[in-house]
Amino acid sequence: MLTWESRQAATLAAAQAGPAEDRVAPSFETVYRTWYSHVARWVRARGANDADVEDLTQEVFIIVRRKLGQFDGRNLPGFLFRITERTVRDHRRSSWIKNLLGNRAALLPGLPAHEVDTLEAIEMRERRRALDAVLAKMSEKRRTTFILFEVEGYSGEEIARIESLPVDTVWTRLHHARKDFMRLVAELPSLGSDA
Repeated sequence: MLTWESRQAATLAAAQAGPAEDRVAPSFETVYRTWYSHVARWVRARGANDADVEDLTQEVFIIVRRKLGQFDGRNLPGFLFRITERTVRDHRRSSWIKNLLGNRAALLPGLPAHEVDTLEAIEMRERRRALDAVLAKMSEKRRTTFILFEVEGYSGEEIARIESLPVDTVWTRLHHARKDFMRLVAELPSLGSDA
């Protein structure tokens, strides 16, 4: 089994053969083959669910394939780790709202597939209406920041640039928006109940 250092050395040997301006990124196939298991462990270490590890690892390598031409040939593990970090963070951001309001209909045993699909569609419509109602009760400033960060995946710094605000204001709005959101969701009648 190759050690961390020998993997890095083998992967970067060709890329670092000459002066900095002559460096070329290693081939995607080499990076994928050499680093896949490390990236999968990093995804897991960043807190991804076991069910999501393989998908997120593949997503990381889709990004790596797209950005490998921009890689400067130095610190490949750092390059891969940052992409992994951001991919897992973005996944977590987008999934916490989905998990809260759910896009997971309980599959009822014995129902034909088309009835389950109909039930899922009805439940999704109910959840979407509930989400819209919650968002409508939030102030416009907080709602905008919340949606840009939690749903659209913008960073705090990006939101600050878009809205011409100090970054601290973005974080304050986001903090209050999350509190508002959780309070308003808790006030919702139970979704999907017969009562």
